[in-house]
Amino acid sequence: RGGGGGGGGTTEFCNATTANSGWSCGGAVQTAAGRIYFEMQYCSRRSCTWYGYVCSGTVATDSTSGRSIIITAAHCVYDDVNGLFARNVLFIPDQDGTSGTSTDSNCGNDPMGCWTTSFGVIDKNWADRGWPNNIPWDYAYYVVSDTGAHAGTAVSSDALDVTAGSLPVDFTTPSTGSPAHALGYSYQDDPNFMYTVDTLATSGSSNWWLANSGLTGGSSGGPWVQPMNTTSGSGPIVSVNSWGYTGSPGMAGPKLSGTSANCLFSKAKATAFFTAGDGAEGIVVDPTTC
Repeated sequence: RGGGGGGGGTTEFCNATTANSGWSCGGAVQTAAGRIYFEMQYCSRRSCTWYGYVCSGTVATDSTSGRSIIITAAHCVYDDVNGLFARNVLFIPDQDGTSGTSTDSNCGNDPMGCWTTSFGVIDKNWADRGWPNNIPWDYAYYVVSDTGAHAGTAVSSDALDVTAGSLPVDFTTPSTGSPAHALGYSYQDDPNFMYTVDTLATSGSSNWWLANSGLTGGSSGGPWVQPMNTTSGSGPIVSVNSWGYTGSPGMAGPKLSGTSANCLFSKAKATAFFTAGDGAEGIVVDPTTC
């Protein structure tokens, strides 16, 4: 077993303040959250090449049929420098339970296999403004078809949200001064599912902030849950891992309340499936049309 385990912890332990620990309380978040593997293009002066990257994401409760929706960070979906969507995107739920030793594209060594996404959904402000001016819009969604998207380990249903379960997304304002759980697959701890419990604060007017978080690259897009029921491993998603400072603790998350995040979610639920070439597998939503 390559991962850190999907159960066996006590609920008291999983509620205790921690900067960076392996999640051991299992439950809904264990199976609904997963590793996202994708490729984005890097261009030198002479040529452009697609390289592999990793993020995290969570299956969101969407109350639709025919599709499942993953909430993640916008920088895990769209490269605002080159103006391209990610390609060859795989979602690996509960990668923590892999029989492998690290992230790979072998869907046969993961507990539920993996799913390919159909397209991404981002805010126009993320695409147009450039880093760091676009960080308030660092939330996005991947849409997965309930048919033909699954590969690897046999499962009872090819529908991602049926097999992996889901967590609800809460678009109201969370409680500052109260604990929040941030979870994700930091690459430095690959393939383990890691988490932070810290007091929810703010960073400027656009971001939530967990000052002591030790989550790092690869955890981007993983869920922030408040409140977390550690008995069932469930609760509402109130933000996602977005960015931190190199060499010091802390993790920022975009605000889903009072933003276009709910509008993008509606677009993810309603947009018809389509076929597009590399770098074009997504939609850019103008929030003024919401």
